[in-house]
Amino acid sequence: MATLLRYLALASVCFTTLAATVTSSLTMEQLYRSQKYKETTVSRGFTYRYYFSPATQGKPTLVFVHGFPSFSAHWIHQITFFEEQGYGLVVPDMLGYGGTSIPQEPEAYVHPLQAKDLVDILDAENVGSDVVAIGHDLGSITVSRVANIYPERFLGFAFLSVGYVTPDTVTTYQQQKTAWARELGYVNLGYWEFFSAPGTDEVIVKHNQSFFDLAWSRDPKMWKYGWGPDGAFETFIKSDSSTPRATYISSEDMKTTEDVFAKGGWNGPLSYYKNEVSNVSSEADKVIPIENYVIDKPVLFIATGNDAIIVPKLFSARVLEYCPQSTTKILSTGHWAFWEAPDQLNSYLLDWLVEGL
Repeated sequence: MATLLRYLALASVCFTTLAATVTSSLTMEQLYRSQKYKETTVSRGFTYRYYFSPATQGKPTLVFVHGFPSFSAHWIHQITFFEEQGYGLVVPDMLGYGGTSIPQEPEAYVHPLQAKDLVDILDAENVGSDVVAIGHDLGSITVSRVANIYPERFLGFAFLSVGYVTPDTVTTYQQQKTAWARELGYVNLGYWEFFSAPGTDEVIVKHNQSFFDLAWSRDPKMWKYGWGPDGAFETFIKSDSSTPRATYISSEDMKTTEDVFAKGGWNGPLSYYKNEVSNVSSEADKVIPIENYVIDKPVLFIATGNDAIIVPKLFSARVLEYCPQSTTKILSTGHWAFWEAPDQLNSYLLDWLVEGL
């Protein structure tokens, strides 16, 4: 009997992994208009819009946290797949994006405060502690603060592209840029200065097609040479330069993305970078005690191996040091892994959820 039970458990894992090869035919526009989107006002007075689906079959709830420049419907392949698997879903437009509040003060966007916002959303839906938080890009920093401040509310944490980010109350932006440039042999954070400069939101609106070309460029080298060097991003879009866009996002979904940002603007999304460059983020992290830097819960780090800006080795050592129960996987993709390789990403997440928690 014991042998049979082990066989059935293994078969279940194999079946669910095989099922991860199914991706959605739903468009982002259709998803974003879904009646499963809800709104709630968090304790500090901001309204969050989020996709919600309750868990079934005793499965945990997954909180997907997007980064820049993104919004909730970008998780479309994960939403459709994990909902079919019975997992609960909380997928918000983060502060400054989509249908969520867009405060003008950059200080409102610090990650410890947004970590509390996510807990408030879970409380509004009466979701307990059977929860896993999953972040991408800057969303990984918010998930890191969730892990630091509210570990008791979560079963584990997953990080896509950007790995676990420890609180850092000392290192400045310039120091970080210099250190990473030394490690990589090239500058990878030059775009932060442009994103944090006054008036950049208006520049992006004026040259939005060049912005989206570069953000979703088909050629991965465009990230290294268009984002990394000082001034490169600004020069590219101000000159109305163009480059072919990636084919893994449809023209229809790209239009939905452009429409969402045309409505919400760029002041909110760019505030995250203003906080990093001005060291507001470092000040905000001082609320976290040093003993909370280590994550004593299961952690999954899914690195993007072809990403020239968010290079895996910049995070892998930190994950090993501060996340003793960590698992690392590497996707052979660029930054937008949830579109470029949705089936493999879903498979990695599902295997970890089944076997790693």
